Amino acid sequence: MSFTEFLPPLSLAAVLALAAVVPCAVLLLRWLMGPANAVSRRWSLWTLRGAIMLVVLLVLANPVRVDELPGPVERPEMFYLLDTSASMRLGSPESRWQQSLALIDQTRRLVPQSPVLPKAFRFGQRLAAIGDLSRLEADRPMGPLMPTDADTRLVAALRQISSRFGRVPPLGVVVLSDGRAHDEADLDQLAAEFARLKVPIHVAPIGDTTKGGDIAVAAVVAPPRARKFTEIEVQVFLRSYGYDGKRAEVQLLEVGDGNRADRQLAPPLPITLQSGFQSVSLSFRTELSTRKLRVAVPPLADEVSSHNNQIETEMAIDRTKLRVLYIEGSPQPFSMAQVGGQYQVRGPFTDFKQALTEDEDIECVVLARRGGLGRLLRVVENGQVDGVHGFPATVAELAAFDAIVLSNVPADAFTDQQMDWFESWIGQRGGGLCMIGGENSFASGGWADSPLAAMLPVEMLPGVFDWQPGEAVQIIPELPPAPHALWNLVADAKLNRQIVSGIPAVAGVNRWAGARENLTTVLATATLSGGPVAQDGSANEGFRVQGSGFSIQESAQPAGTRPTDNLSMASPIIVAGRYGRGRTAALAFAISSPHADELVQRWGSGDNRYYGKLCRNLVYWLTENSAIGRRRLVAGADKRFYRPGETIAIQATTYDESAAPTNDYRVVAMVEPHAAPGEAEPETSPLRWPSGMPRTSGEEEPNIVWGEEFDLPLGDGAKNHSIELPLADVLSSGASSQSLRVELTAYEDLTQIDSTSLDIQVLHDPFEQQNPFPNHPLLERLAAGSGGRVLHSADDLAELLRDAPVDVGPPIIRRAPLWSNVWIWGLLIGLLTIEWCWRRKLGLA
Repeated sequence: MSFTEFLPPLSLAAVLALAAVVPCAVLLLRWLMGPANAVSRRWSLWTLRGAIMLVVLLVLANPVRVDELPGPVERPEMFYLLDTSASMRLGSPESRWQQSLALIDQTRRLVPQSPVLPKAFRFGQRLAAIGDLSRLEADRPMGPLMPTDADTRLVAALRQISSRFGRVPPLGVVVLSDGRAHDEADLDQLAAEFARLKVPIHVAPIGDTTKGGDIAVAAVVAPPRARKFTEIEVQVFLRSYGYDGKRAEVQLLEVGDGNRADRQLAPPLPITLQSGFQSVSLSFRTELSTRKLRVAVPPLADEVSSHNNQIETEMAIDRTKLRVLYIEGSPQPFSMAQVGGQYQVRGPFTDFKQALTEDEDIECVVLARRGGLGRLLRVVENGQVDGVHGFPATVAELAAFDAIVLSNVPADAFTDQQMDWFESWIGQRGGGLCMIGGENSFASGGWADSPLAAMLPVEMLPGVFDWQPGEAVQIIPELPPAPHALWNLVADAKLNRQIVSGIPAVAGVNRWAGARENLTTVLATATLSGGPVAQDGSANEGFRVQGSGFSIQESAQPAGTRPTDNLSMASPIIVAGRYGRGRTAALAFAISSPHADELVQRWGSGDNRYYGKLCRNLVYWLTENSAIGRRRLVAGADKRFYRPGETIAIQATTYDESAAPTNDYRVVAMVEPHAAPGEAEPETSPLRWPSGMPRTSGEEEPNIVWGEEFDLPLGDGAKNHSIELPLADVLSSGASSQSLRVELTAYEDLTQIDSTSLDIQVLHDPFEQQNPFPNHPLLERLAAGSGGRVLHSADDLAELLRDAPVDVGPPIIRRAPLWSNVWIWGLLIGLLTIEWCWRRKLGLA
């Protein structure tokens, strides 16, 4: 409201007195000075002087503009406490956190002009201000606010928030939480303290209490890199509550484009649930397309939340080229064949080599002898024989190969030194060795008395010519519910069994004493007729076959025997095994012409695709452990997963160019976060800096900083670099697990020799996730003890805000003199100037 009033500096009596005195003074002066000049009596001068007098009188009257404004409104404060612990991520179809945000948003719509001043805070492990409630999901400087705290410390948060009160306590505190608090011991006492302060605590219980239980995929441990067509084990950790004795199944899926599950990588695994942690393992074979994996448990009908029923992890496919040394000793002559307008040399090695090199990740180097005679020489790309290069001349050259295939090549083709190399190449380096049948293989080739005999997965018959030519041998694959990787020819399981069962027969087979009893698997058998006899025609008794559940024992045999036809028995003809760090396989039949024409050339759909896939499967299985052998730096941890408070022991071994261990290199490590897809990276590392180890980075935090480098010490007389890294007692985030990657690099002076990485999985069982049900009675106790209300909906919260008392102060009066204006003073000065100029013109000045 605005109005005008006059506030003269003189009282009314003073004005009347002046009105009487001034005329008298004027008359007296006129009498004393005589009459005025006639010129000064002009009406224009009197008009100007009258205007000047009016302006002076107006100023003396002091007109004032008065503005009356409403008094100040003191809005009471309302403190909001939002639970940002990990349990708020639970809920279905909306999470509890989304329910909290929806409650705030609906209230804001119901009360757009709230009479209270909101102040928002988050609480979980700690209390922190979060600013504007309207921007909780917006692009904040640190990203959208998310519930990630590993614990809910409600009582601690309420104690701390009281220190944030101003001169006047707030109208109340609104707590939006599921009530799953860890520190409820002093809750009633704290509620009474707030009641004495006359600050009621109102609670908005979040979460559905009618659910039956919850299943969560807590963590997945899988290798970050894997070779294609290799067997991978994925360890899955589950947490369940409220479903003891119920059945569920764990699925392992491949995630394709559009984040959809394209196919199952392994059959679903049925499990019986039990409250708390439990772990299961799933195995599958990688393909070239395997990139992202999803472990899922189909949600039950009344689960608390379905958002935690799956976890995704990524796996990189190692495309490092496999190098296969294929040594073929068959006596078949080489021939010329026209292929695509060009002539190429073909030999007994051609089909197997072509089957391998159809895979661009396999390189096959062939050694052969023309007509089966002379030294082994390398066959170059066009089929010509390289007369210079043969078997690797050094251990380092041999270490460059991942697999060696010996096909119909005798033992005397190799020197004693080369035989010794085989042992270290397989047992220490992890190479894969396969011997394929023929008249120069196994005992017939003199291998029974060689060092290689102990490495093969079969027992040979010393002094026996074990090759049985000519007879048609029908291969009978061993096909359990989960067949061996060798028999994985097509993706469809039913069709695959049909194809494998129809493998063509071969002509000729080597007879073994049997498969070794330890670390071997019989992959195929055949019913063979005849037993070994002496090469001079006498009977050879004592022949036995063992493995795959059969055993036949006869009396002793003399040396120098060959098979006869007096006995039929089921004998192993494909056996897989392990030796040291490497893998071995034995095939009792030939895989080249003329012994296996049907298998080699026509096992497929109008082609030989199944033969090619069989050969590649064989190589991939043999080389699953060989990649580690080509590295100059090999590192490992003492466990696959850890829990907070444990110690991670890391060892690293360095190798020189000849694959021999060496201590001449320095190993440097650093820790990097390794978050799952869509998961935020933790702010700090959970690894503590080892006590007593010098720290040159300048960091002072107790934990190792992401990207901080440190050396792996080499102990006195030790062959390995090693270090122990203690884990913090509690993870910084509320997740059930945390992944990190330890990057290791070997240096010779300043030259990088090799690098590798270790993925470390830390599993946590925070209090937040041990019981997924909300604890609404706890919140109701808090409200009742402090004099607050239980807010069941946005309407209840809106009503609380509308009823808030508002304190309005006295009106504000503002006065401004109207004469204090540039126009008034300009008018007065202008009139005085005109009057002076006019008098001057009249000669009066």
